[in-house]
Amino acid sequence: MKHATRRHGDAWIDIVMVVAIIVVIAPLLWVLATSFKGRFDIAAKPLKFLFQPTLENYGTVFVSDRFLKYFQDSAIIAFGSTLISLFLGSMAAYSLTRYKVGGNFLPFWILSQRMLPPIAIILPVYILMRNLGLLDTYYAIIIMHTLLNLPFVVWLLTGFFREVPEAIDEAAVMDGCGPFSAFFRVVLPIVVPGLLATGVFCVLTSWNEFLFSLVLSGRTVKTLPVAVAFYVTDRDILWGPMTAVGITATIPIVIFTIAIQKHLVRGLSYGAVK
Repeated sequence: MKHATRRHGDAWIDIVMVVAIIVVIAPLLWVLATSFKGRFDIAAKPLKFLFQPTLENYGTVFVSDRFLKYFQDSAIIAFGSTLISLFLGSMAAYSLTRYKVGGNFLPFWILSQRMLPPIAIILPVYILMRNLGLLDTYYAIIIMHTLLNLPFVVWLLTGFFREVPEAIDEAAVMDGCGPFSAFFRVVLPIVVPGLLATGVFCVLTSWNEFLFSLVLSGRTVKTLPVAVAFYVTDRDILWGPMTAVGITATIPIVIFTIAIQKHLVRGLSYGAVK
């Protein structure tokens, strides 16, 4: 009886998992199908599930609208801000865990900065960047994306550094390492899985960020979310090119995540099992 009940429960779990997978994948499959539809197939009513695939939307995106430039801008900004965030955030997190800098107040204050709505500071940020001559440059957007990611990086890496025994630091100092040498040569390599896991979230945040990228960009620098918004016009929404950009913008993130999947799983489960 217990065995039958357990099998019945497992069957329900399998059903729920299948439904959850369908709910998650279905919108992506719909966007993928739309990106291969022609203009008339997209506007057809009722919806057409069988259609003649076309690469017209991808040709519009990459040939006519030159979206490769926007991909390049997004990649430079996303990976640049991620590297800076990890560099500064790792040192801050290490200081909080080893030297108790700021006591109990500073860690909470750092995390609280992530709760600040970006719209509340966008006007002074715009004025500051304009006075510094940084508008429409990589530097302005990278700086703001770094500030956006830093609280999350510090908060997440603090947990990873707590899992590293302080005896390792002490042993490194006994071997002649200074504080910076012990951090960069001994402790930091241990938490590389945590750095990679944190880096993925930073890249995703920067890759999808819209407000700062919109206000601080211009003709020279433009990220993908900002460029895609131009397909929404006062007369129509160009669903074909928009979905083509959406699918193409997903591919680099998927490849990046798969490439570090092994370290990502280790980072997300770091410290869970001792």
